[in-house]
Amino acid sequence: MSLSRLEPSRVARIALALLAGMLFYFALGLTPWWPAAWLAPIPLLVAAFYAGSREARLLAWLAAAIGLSSNFTYYLKTTGPAAAVVVTLLQVLLWGFLTGRARAAVRAWPSWPVVFVYPVLLAALKTLVSFFSPHGTWGSFVYTQMDAPAVIQIASVLGAPAVVFLVGLFASAAALALYRGTRIERPWLAYGLPVALIAAGVGFGEIRLQRAGASPTVKVGVASIDDFIGGNTSPERGEAVWCGYEDLVTGLAGQGARIVVLPEKIAALAPEEAARRQAQLASLAKRAGVHLVAGVQLNRAQRKDNAAWLFSPAGELLAEYHKQQMVPYLESDLTPGREEVVRTIDGVPFGLAICRDLIFTAFGRRYGQLGVSAMLVPAWDFYRDAWMASGVAALRGVENGYAVVRAGRESYLNVSDRYGRTLARRRSADLPGSSLLADLPLAPAVPTLYARHGDVFGWLSVVAAVWAVFLQPTISKRAKARPGPTV
Repeated sequence: MSLSRLEPSRVARIALALLAGMLFYFALGLTPWWPAAWLAPIPLLVAAFYAGSREARLLAWLAAAIGLSSNFTYYLKTTGPAAAVVVTLLQVLLWGFLTGRARAAVRAWPSWPVVFVYPVLLAALKTLVSFFSPHGTWGSFVYTQMDAPAVIQIASVLGAPAVVFLVGLFASAAALALYRGTRIERPWLAYGLPVALIAAGVGFGEIRLQRAGASPTVKVGVASIDDFIGGNTSPERGEAVWCGYEDLVTGLAGQGARIVVLPEKIAALAPEEAARRQAQLASLAKRAGVHLVAGVQLNRAQRKDNAAWLFSPAGELLAEYHKQQMVPYLESDLTPGREEVVRTIDGVPFGLAICRDLIFTAFGRRYGQLGVSAMLVPAWDFYRDAWMASGVAALRGVENGYAVVRAGRESYLNVSDRYGRTLARRRSADLPGSSLLADLPLAPAVPTLYARHGDVFGWLSVVAAVWAVFLQPTISKRAKARPGPTV
């Protein structure tokens, strides 16, 4: 008797959904376990294929709710109770939609192309959410794979939707095999083509990593103190933090750092204070003999800016970059920037960004098109999301071909190469702070195929998903009108 004829009871289907939920819990959290993302959809899809349409939705909602509960307390802290409930509910409904449409297609269409419905829907939703969401790609399924370097390299060609597609294709093929077995038109295509595509995608990643080769390097330093100098900070504490940064920068320079990056919003500065601190940082860069990046909030009379200053070893202010993507509500009083900033350091082009900027693929692509070798990124996170925030920035580097030096407060100090591999990582800390030193490889500043052509694959997935959703009734009628495999 084949597995496809062993129809699970309702209790068994619920058990499969619970298993999927537990796997989703480890896949969808802020520090995901990458194999769980490949496995989690399989038991849910199998259960849904055997269930009625209403039961399938309920099973999907159950599994998604369990999986997404791993982030609920994080949403409570960062967005508040109402938004946390809304965000979680929307994600649960999306997983229900994905599962329901995949089930409808598989039950109605006993032909090999049906194996692509689920991964196409997954890639299409990733594309649409990242394009329309005010939070960009944050929380995307793609970040589950950041600890699997060979898997994510395809993003340099086809973007993040291709990574999501490959992971979803594995689950879809496995679930279809358990449900239909060989009772499907052209089973060698239904199962052989997914295996070939997954092998090609991962194989490309392995080859890309192996061909990375040696590159010239520059020593970079990253330093952070988990104190924000605001209106409630005592003058004594504020001066201690500034002195702490001087010690950290001087120490990194003494170890050979040529570039040092400090975090976002070290302090909120009125105009007179801003001029004084700018002069202080310029003097520090000159004494240490480093290029220095520091994040500050500038409270001018007409506007407030979340800015990053870049100083040369001569103490010259080379650039003032303004953050473009503000955190809703938390930074509603700040004016978004409008321009990318690229400066050449020792003959190498570097770009400037601040924290949340890099959760948006369009922003990351613009720097890829400008041909930067590395991004220097002051940041401020929520501590629990340190791994995720670092992974988001690193994936922009994979997509567009640049390394990322990220200085996070209440987060990680993180340096990643153009392949998304972590070169150095350390937790930030309270006074006296935390620092790290890394050799940053500087590959040729050549835009990737993704940087040049963008989300072509993602939007093709959207078109295919629309076809699958809106032509499903036609497919169902045609399938019922002809004899075919039964389950």
